[in-house]
Amino acid sequence: MPERLTSIARLVVTAMAAYVIALVLLDTRAPTLAPLTAMLVVQVSLFRTLKHAGGRIVSVGAGVLVSVVMSGLFGLSWWSLGLSVAVALGLGHLLKLREHLLEVPISAMLILQFGTGPAAADRIVETLIGAAVGLVTVFVATPTRLRPAERAIADFGGRVAGLLDDMAAGLAAEPGPEAVGRWMDQARKLTAEIHRVEAAVDTADETARLRGRTLTGHSRALREALDTLERAIPTVRGLARSISDRTGLRMWEPGVRERLASVLHDLAQTTRNYAEAATTCCPAEAERLTGELDRSVTEGRRMRDELGAVLREDPGHWPLHGELLVHLDRLLDGLRDGQDPLVHRRNIRPHETRRPIVSRAADRADRVRARATLRV
Repeated sequence: MPERLTSIARLVVTAMAAYVIALVLLDTRAPTLAPLTAMLVVQVSLFRTLKHAGGRIVSVGAGVLVSVVMSGLFGLSWWSLGLSVAVALGLGHLLKLREHLLEVPISAMLILQFGTGPAAADRIVETLIGAAVGLVTVFVATPTRLRPAERAIADFGGRVAGLLDDMAAGLAAEPGPEAVGRWMDQARKLTAEIHRVEAAVDTADETARLRGRTLTGHSRALREALDTLERAIPTVRGLARSISDRTGLRMWEPGVRERLASVLHDLAQTTRNYAEAATTCCPAEAERLTGELDRSVTEGRRMRDELGAVLREDPGHWPLHGELLVHLDRLLDGLRDGQDPLVHRRNIRPHETRRPIVSRAADRADRVRARATLRV
């Protein structure tokens, strides 16, 4: 609720400031376009604002141009209005204005209503004033959006852990097609959910860039956490598929199920620890969670090795066993490697056996290609 009240207050003050400035600078009775433009600029995230403001100015200018030409040639009538709208939309498509497309015919119709000449010039100036006030508000009064991104990461990590726990609980007996289908469906929902989490992290990253190096490092750690959790989703889906492949072959001895369930429970707790360590703002809590994360990864590796030893007793189905173990290895390795950005961000002394942070400094394009490959 406080965030909503702050957002409302920021928009109200921005609109009033734009209106007063336009009223002082222009000989206009009601320069409502200035506050409208200012609010539209403020509503978008920080580093998209310049592009948004530029697109709005171009769309208004295009609308003014259409209105001046059409009124000079045909005047204002029902058919010239329709023609103006068609021309304005066509011009907007040519200029690739996208979300600003409708602002071209709207601007043209407003100018046609009030007449060209001074009205057209005033409309452009109002737009410039509103865009300027909106940009000032964004750079001065826009808060960092780290909290929503942290909540999104924590919630997403909890859902991934919940799926792993559900899979572990389902191994109490021979898992049937219904259970496996439910796991696959949950994994698909998580794949769709990642876009919402990524949008929250993008916004946090954009606002943090303006606030200094420390917050930028915090948002970068959130980005790394998002990438780690996103890479886990196709692996979890592959794990569910491997379990499904084994289900119809009567390969689930009670001892195998119990050991696999133990590994999955450990992975679930490790995922929760990772999400909490990535999002906490308390250095002491982060150090504690990172230590727990280290221990749970080590324990998970031990249990995975014990499971592998049991599976090697059945060499006839080794291709399926190997696939299952590979998915477990990927999950454990991903969570282990994901610790480095967390340690680096909070200046926690890493364990000697942990991978150096330099090896995690991959280029953004490489991460995007890797994520695209994992979605296949």
